[in-house]
Amino acid sequence: MALSGVFFAVCVITMLRFKLRLNIGVFGALLFSGVTTFIFSFDKKTAFLGLDGWRMGFLSFLFIIFFACVLSDGIEVKRAYATVLLIPFAISILAILGRFGIYPLGVSASDGSFLSTIGNINWFTAYLSIFVPFGVGIAATRKRFSLEFFICETYVITGTVALFVQGSESGFLIIKGTYLLLLFLGLSDRELFKAFLVQLFTLGIAMASVYLLLLFFGKRYTYEDNLLIRLCMHHIGIVLMALALFVYRLTRFMEEVSYQWKKSLYRKLFFVLTIIGAVAAAIFIFGIYGDDFGNGRGIIWRMSLDMYGSLDPFRKIVGVGQDCFYSYAYGNPFWSESFINVFDGNRLTNAHNMYLTLLIENGAMGLLSYLFVFGHILFKLIKAADKKKHAAVICALPIFAYLINGLVSFSTVVSTPYAFLLLGYSLYITKEEPSEITQDQARE
Repeated sequence: MALSGVFFAVCVITMLRFKLRLNIGVFGALLFSGVTTFIFSFDKKTAFLGLDGWRMGFLSFLFIIFFACVLSDGIEVKRAYATVLLIPFAISILAILGRFGIYPLGVSASDGSFLSTIGNINWFTAYLSIFVPFGVGIAATRKRFSLEFFICETYVITGTVALFVQGSESGFLIIKGTYLLLLFLGLSDRELFKAFLVQLFTLGIAMASVYLLLLFFGKRYTYEDNLLIRLCMHHIGIVLMALALFVYRLTRFMEEVSYQWKKSLYRKLFFVLTIIGAVAAAIFIFGIYGDDFGNGRGIIWRMSLDMYGSLDPFRKIVGVGQDCFYSYAYGNPFWSESFINVFDGNRLTNAHNMYLTLLIENGAMGLLSYLFVFGHILFKLIKAADKKKHAAVICALPIFAYLINGLVSFSTVVSTPYAFLLLGYSLYITKEEPSEITQDQARE
């Protein structure tokens, strides 16, 4: 937070020096709801500074919105991604080593739910929900088989392997959301569809790599069996590689015989299959849903909904305060006793669902403004994909994956700021002005 303050001061001084204006734009909806929630917050100190260990209070929120607005006005980031990706690449390597008992940075090494990098696996998964899809988007927009392409693919494989071995099954949602959106965008033209197939092949390589790691070093694996590991051990990676290679060759053949690319037909088919899949998934989840669903998330969600239902009408609109879930729940005698009894004294700081947490902390107004801003910008990216294909793909994938991961996760200082920076930059690249960013600039 102190570092954010320094950057904030530098940006403000620079803007004052050169008489630059800060365009709030669509973020005004979030700013209005955030200020309103803070004014009527249950615990002013926590709402402003954030809960100890989380620091996602109103002050952090202001920093995040400010930097997003700065980016939305336009900052060239040519080749900057190469530097940005060095840190998540190094963290992914450390996480993989940690999962096999090698701790260059031994933090909570005796607790399997922690990694010697960012910490709790849910935090690490949230971090990867930004940087794995971000890498996939960059790799998908590079010139195939160039040096830059292979460097990006190495990053994607490393990050994806880390996502598979870290232990949290929410990683499956990130993978699913990333590649489904990339497929949807890829249906717009043949070249981007081929890029999707290459990334699908890369996903297969990552899964096969996990299989080999567990085959040779399985006894050193420090976490329990989970869905992602089972998928890798059942040779799904090889299946994906074979499928991607077959469809790629078929696509190349259709291109050689000048078969017309039927964008509308393919997207209609995509929507039909997606709806069928969503209905099937909903039926399956409904059949197994209970208090123990999602490693205990079922009971957390049920109690959180009950707690929201117990709020007075005004609180339901404005919420209890930014980052004040814990303060309100454990400050209320009834809910404090309930949470302590159910969770054996363990501290519950959020609803383990970003949207449900927002509903309680920021109220219906805060949740709706949040959904409006993310939905508006994501829609603009998808709409602009035809003209600014590369930039749209790079920004849309991590934003969408972040939202999908939010179904079972929460806002953190290692993911939410990056999501908002991407929102800000997305507004910049989707501006319909004569000076708008070009395709080549977007690729850089």
